[in-house]
Amino acid sequence: MKTLMLGLLLICASGTALADAAAGAQKYGQGCADCHGRKADRAAFGKAPPLITLSREQLVSALTDRRDGKIATSGAEQRAKTGLSDDDIQGLADYIRSLSPQAGAAAPKVAN
Repeated sequence: MKTLMLGLLLICASGTALADAAAGAQKYGQGCADCHGRKADRAAFGKAPPLITLSREQLVSALTDRRDGKIATSGAEQRAKTGLSDDDIQGLADYIRSLSPQAGAAAPKVAN
């Protein structure tokens, strides 16, 4: 019985992560891909490292700090980040990490 419950919990958790990554893919295509590249492999504004080189924790921290105004942004960068919810940030981090060659899983397609 414990094994069954654990299995169901894992299935539900992985389904949630996939849903977050799918939502993150849509959000990424709408607000991030133009500057960071479709595969998150470009240095945006000539100063940000390619996002696929960052850990999930670094992505969440960077997005949260910029959204909350702890790190100043302007223009397109500010517009892309100020409206993000906590769920948006989690989904974006999941999606960007799925783009990493080390992720080993197929990433959802970015909408244009």
